[in-house]
Amino acid sequence: MMTSNCLPHQVRELLLIAREAGDTHSLALWEGLHLGYTESQGHPELLKEIAATYSAAVTHDHLLEVVPEEGIFIAMSCLLAPADEVIVTWPAYQSLYEVARARGANVRRWEASGSVYDRQTFDVGALEALITEAGGRVKLIVVNFPHNPTGASLSPDELTRLIGLARHAGAWLFSDEMYRGLELGALPPLPSVCELYEKGVALSGMSKVYALPGLRIGWLACRESHFIKQARTYKDYTTICGSAPSQVLALIGMRHRVSLVARSKAIAAEGLAATVAFCEKHSDKFVFHPPDAGPVAYLAIKQGARGEALTAADAQAYSERLVRQTGVMLISGAMFEAEEPFLRLGFAKAGYAARLASWEATFETVVLPGREATA
Repeated sequence: MMTSNCLPHQVRELLLIAREAGDTHSLALWEGLHLGYTESQGHPELLKEIAATYSAAVTHDHLLEVVPEEGIFIAMSCLLAPADEVIVTWPAYQSLYEVARARGANVRRWEASGSVYDRQTFDVGALEALITEAGGRVKLIVVNFPHNPTGASLSPDELTRLIGLARHAGAWLFSDEMYRGLELGALPPLPSVCELYEKGVALSGMSKVYALPGLRIGWLACRESHFIKQARTYKDYTTICGSAPSQVLALIGMRHRVSLVARSKAIAAEGLAATVAFCEKHSDKFVFHPPDAGPVAYLAIKQGARGEALTAADAQAYSERLVRQTGVMLISGAMFEAEEPFLRLGFAKAGYAARLASWEATFETVVLPGREATA
């Protein structure tokens, strides 16, 4: 229950989708594939399919194929120098701030508003205060919407205001958009920052929305030509080029993306419904607010039996006991350097309801924090 992607496809499933759609061109590419080096920027046909997911302002020339994690490293290595001021949404995926720290940058936290017992949101006014606090010297703002681990997102007006703040500060805006497209219910996707801002760098990929994490295919998108040129050069010292089989399978996925996204959304919706039912059943133990988007969410462990406050360390100790004694694995808030007691769930999985039942069966043997007194 810890991973953050949707149930992955099998290769045969992907090829069957192409076959049933009559996509003979993609199948011929796969069957006639030569296992040589590929183009550093990425497979030309794949880049054109990716560009088609953005507005007309973004073309294949504005893209660089990367391994998703590599994209974070390349972008921050190109953009940052020691003592630069960086603002990051918080809590955060570790690379989004640790790479900046490793570059010698000063990282400031744009923290989610409210405790984990509330629906957490991101106040753009708080971001503005951080920019002011930095004395107008912010080099980079790093955001992640839809957000991991809270599942929070912004409204279109809030995103417009955020971009206005970045533009006024002259800052680059790096946007981790790995979950963009997995909005839940009727919520539409936000525009990409690379569509709206000339200094916006978007990271996306095949792992989350398209449920193809094993391909290790992602991309950076930016309309600022100097950045893309610099990033391409930097890639010569990391992976050099992508995997030929992965690129062709990613091309098939992108050509049939409507089908892949529909599947991911259906699995996520089913898992979310199971999580809601689980938390309603155990409302004495947990507080849960359904996320706006994405296949991950957090639930907060309620205070102890005597009313004592709990911490992230309590949640971490519980998760360690749980996996050691039962094999059920959960990520605690401590893994996000949080201070409050929450557990992150990845709910877009096969047999997810059964996994919840397995966890539920441990409640009497692995007691939740603060309930030892009643055990």
